[in-house]
Amino acid sequence: MSLGFDKDGKYIFVKDKYFEAVKKSQGKITSVEKSFGAKYDGKRVKVVNENSGLVDGQYYVNYSWCEKVD
Repeated sequence: MSLGFDKDGKYIFVKDKYFEAVKKSQGKITSVEKSFGAKYDGKRVKVVNENSGLVDGQYYVNYSWCEKVD
């Protein structure tokens, strides 16, 4: 498993990974995070660099919240 996005890879946002990361850092998930996760779950991520990607063309997401797809 790499520690960042592969610039040639294809990724989708995964709400469960996002929720897990938020819970770990904040201890709880707010309604804002719940709706963000639900809205973008399974959506394609545009890779910006090895550390971040864009979902919906405007929201930055961490690679650890995403899953590589073929």
